[in-house]
Amino acid sequence: MLKPVEINEFCNLKFLSNPTFSPDGSRAAFTVTSADEKKNRYNSNIYTFTDGKPRRLTNGNGEGSFIFLDNDTILFPANREEKSDEPSLVSRYYKISLSGGEAELAFEFPVPVGSVLPVSESDFIVTATVFPGYEELYKGDKKLAAKYLAESKKNADYEEITQMPWWWNGGSFTKASYDSLYRYNAKTKKLTRISDVGYAVSDVSLSPDKKYVYYSVMNADTPKPDYFGEAAVKRTELSSGITELLAESRKGFRIGACIPCESFDIILASDEKFGMNTDPDFYKLDPKTKEITLYCKYGLGFHSSVGSDIRYGGGRGMKVVEDTLYFISTVFDSANIYKLEDGSITPVTDNDGSVDSFDICGGKLLVNALWGMKAQELYDEKGRRLTSFNKKTLADKYTAVPEKLNFTRNGTELHGFVLKPYGFEKGKKFPVILDIHGGPKTVYGEVYYHEMQYWAGKGYFVIYCNPTGSDGRGGFMDITGKYGTVDYEDIMSFCDEFLAAYPEADADNMFETGGSYGGFMTNWIIGHTDRFRACASQRSISNWFSFCGVSDIGYPFAVDQNRADPWDDTEKMWFHSPLKYARNVKTPTLFIHSFEDYRCPIDQGYQMFSALVFNGVEAKMVCFRGENHELSRSGKPQHRIKRLKEITEWFENHRKK
Repeated sequence: MLKPVEINEFCNLKFLSNPTFSPDGSRAAFTVTSADEKKNRYNSNIYTFTDGKPRRLTNGNGEGSFIFLDNDTILFPANREEKSDEPSLVSRYYKISLSGGEAELAFEFPVPVGSVLPVSESDFIVTATVFPGYEELYKGDKKLAAKYLAESKKNADYEEITQMPWWWNGGSFTKASYDSLYRYNAKTKKLTRISDVGYAVSDVSLSPDKKYVYYSVMNADTPKPDYFGEAAVKRTELSSGITELLAESRKGFRIGACIPCESFDIILASDEKFGMNTDPDFYKLDPKTKEITLYCKYGLGFHSSVGSDIRYGGGRGMKVVEDTLYFISTVFDSANIYKLEDGSITPVTDNDGSVDSFDICGGKLLVNALWGMKAQELYDEKGRRLTSFNKKTLADKYTAVPEKLNFTRNGTELHGFVLKPYGFEKGKKFPVILDIHGGPKTVYGEVYYHEMQYWAGKGYFVIYCNPTGSDGRGGFMDITGKYGTVDYEDIMSFCDEFLAAYPEADADNMFETGGSYGGFMTNWIIGHTDRFRACASQRSISNWFSFCGVSDIGYPFAVDQNRADPWDDTEKMWFHSPLKYARNVKTPTLFIHSFEDYRCPIDQGYQMFSALVFNGVEAKMVCFRGENHELSRSGKPQHRIKRLKEITEWFENHRKK
């Protein structure tokens, strides 16, 4: 007999990431991560894939990323040489043969390095952090480094803020630092600056012939940098060092990235029709004439926006082969690989679920996917499973298969899903949990979601939908200036449709939760209906005024999404703030926030919690130290378990008997 999923079941899963072919495609490597509940951490190691078999290559438990140096050698960052806990700016890369053996120190950098791209065996393109006032640290002056570290230690008890954003989720205070671009010679052990001081670099790539490095730049040396875009695309010829401007953002043409192909370059740019969430189209750039022409009208995203809590790590979502661009895109409720060729887009994979990352070489695909309501595995170009890391883990566990519940409201089809509870019987009543996704520009799809399966195993219907604002449908995702209106109505209509379709659902025992945008919607729901027995609001937004001033994406996101600002459109911004409706709340509500969440800062939960307590409504707030906005997805294992336990017990304690 199948058993229900345990609260710590995610600790038994393997999370795959970064599938990468060797340059000639004969071998491959990838990263495997597992949650260590006892030590309250994650362990990541590199695996190879040769002759159809995976083999563990590293054992340090901290090797999350890597690149191929050649067909037999992998480079990966680590700091195995550090003998003390004293802060250090040094970044080290190690090399290891795919045949096995001990890893060797390949080279080290005097500054924190973010990425490395090999041009040759001894020539590399490097992105590294620049600290204002210490722009020459990359030259390796140990006295200058010691001065910076001493000053940082001396000033550790206070922060000096001169520009926005002053902090970033997952990275604490930024101290106005930014990434710059360098060239590294492994023989001379010298870094040479490529990009200009004061300009943040992103989206770095090499041309197919490795003669040029392409990159986007934004002015980082201003009090209010536009960190959501307004980028310019540059390229530098590596032989001469000559840099040229290829394209600049302008109103109605916001550049996301430039992708070099063999015959031309592809620019991703949006017309901003729906604000900053507008998905880009493909443009063709002639690097000689600088002429830009529309290559393909698309209007969908270039990544998987399908939510799940059983991922860890990243990987490639886009790759050029000659003049063909392969990319991941979310269409409706699934993410697959597509290719852009001769101005037309065709699917490469076509499965329900999510392709999370991939690589392609010589016509062979290596796909990391959440398919068939299973945890991540690797698949080939024919959809054949290549690994079995998670095959046995869930074999004896009850997995509720999503049942689609689509319906039409105001002429638009809405997509929803239902998980039946463990022990389901016709004629018997079961409680219900409504789960609302974040974003709002993400989607729920047919993928394994640990928290939902846990609740289904506890005997709950678990229901979820993709209301207006969700990804995968072009303009459908536009709720700018509409937060809490059409999206709220969609969700409530979904609940009504569900209750009509499933008579076993107990309408007197319905509960609701959501995080980020889902937390905003939870706060909104409790101020507009009391149909739920209890709710759990996670990493939420309650007050757009304060959010605008403290979030790491605050001022541009809040103004853009509300079509209002705190000074000229006070009434509108307040209208869309759940805090405005706190006096209407009757629903017992649990608030969960993390102290280092700078995306939806903890003050958002404090305000809503205080309002409920002030007005005599039962409320509780649980706060996690050492966690950020990613608590439910990549937080420390014990914290993830505690979070899920708190939510579940809150619902259990408020069930109508």
